[in-house]
Amino acid sequence: MLNLYWKSGNQTRSLIEKPFGSEAEFERYIFENQDILGDIYVIHRQIRTGSKQGIPDMLGVDQDARVCIIELKNQEADEDVLPQALGYAIWAETNPDSIKAIWLESKQRPEDIEIDWDNLDIRVVLIAPAFKSTVPRMAGKIGYPIDLVQVRRFYFEAEEFLLVEIPEEEHMPRISTTKVMGTWDWDYYESQHGKEATAQFRRAVDSVTAFVKSQGWDLSCDPKKKYTGFKLGNRLVAIVRWSGTYAWHLGLKLPQGVAENFQGQQWEFQKYNTHFKRATFRPLQPDSPDITELELLFVEAYRHISGSR
Repeated sequence: MLNLYWKSGNQTRSLIEKPFGSEAEFERYIFENQDILGDIYVIHRQIRTGSKQGIPDMLGVDQDARVCIIELKNQEADEDVLPQALGYAIWAETNPDSIKAIWLESKQRPEDIEIDWDNLDIRVVLIAPAFKSTVPRMAGKIGYPIDLVQVRRFYFEAEEFLLVEIPEEEHMPRISTTKVMGTWDWDYYESQHGKEATAQFRRAVDSVTAFVKSQGWDLSCDPKKKYTGFKLGNRLVAIVRWSGTYAWHLGLKLPQGVAENFQGQQWEFQKYNTHFKRATFRPLQPDSPDITELELLFVEAYRHISGSR
């Protein structure tokens, strides 16, 4: 049995679990609090009519331009959720026109996301209060990248607390499939973007890595097809992202006002992505990407995500 306590000053308070009343309420809560999903933006939410319509609860896209199949269960999920998720993933991959129609009809499509409709990348996200132990062990066998997200809600008086747990990767084995999932490393980046641009990109990643280490922050470095991200838990604090074949930029999770007030000599604020709440900064000297003048913004981004002061 899980017991959560909130310690403030010299008082210790017990937190009481507050389950969601229905799957529809759970779905609506996730939709309205998408930061729980990390780097995913939801573009479609199923309108529940009492019967399934052959599509998953929600469809989203992530910052790697993958289509995200999101399925929710408002109770402990067992292995039966996996064939259901597999069916949705196969449906999405074999019906790109249906996904494209949903994308085009979405009133707020994320900026800077270009989906390859001829070769969709699919990612499966399963959300539940808990998963039986058999689910993580079997998850890799569905043949698609998959995330398990455990979400439980607690409260004390008017305060609400969320417990969000992401199973460790080693508990979710991968297997070979006919669809290549890819290994995103420097060789891959070089094959797609050339040696010179990749060397610039790598220097930027190394600079961010060194600064993160100097601050003592526990951020994981997570290379993807289109970016290398620095995460606190499952939430991106910063990314070095490809914005073309040879061009790249640096993104930080910042309040819009903070980002727009930046003025630098070596970096230029370009734009603010309201969907992912990310500010984009372009290096004026990409051959020598010195991030010194961005360091205060990195600190602000870390505080923004971690809630620290």
